[in-house]
Amino acid sequence: MNYSTAKWLIAILSVIAFGTIATLYLFDQNGSAPPLFITLFKPIIFITLLPTLLLIIGLLIAQGRKEEKISSKSLRRSTIIIAALFAYRWMTGYFD
Repeated sequence: MNYSTAKWLIAILSVIAFGTIATLYLFDQNGSAPPLFITLFKPIIFITLLPTLLLIIGLLIAQGRKEEKISSKSLRRSTIIIAALFAYRWMTGYFD
């Protein structure tokens, strides 16, 4: 994947995620959050922020190794980093 494609995907997915978070925050402040929106909040966040995190870490790994494109090897390494963070959270309860 080209760097420019990854940057565009990161931008689009993060705007969707942070727009959803901001909308829920505003609804919560007014006390009028629709139940359907609250139900769809977590799936939207997981669908947008997890791939964004994966692409950001993959982009950083590829740039650090001076690759011309983001390879599947870089994306696998970023998946391992994310899995290690979740395992650390699960085993230590650090982020609770």
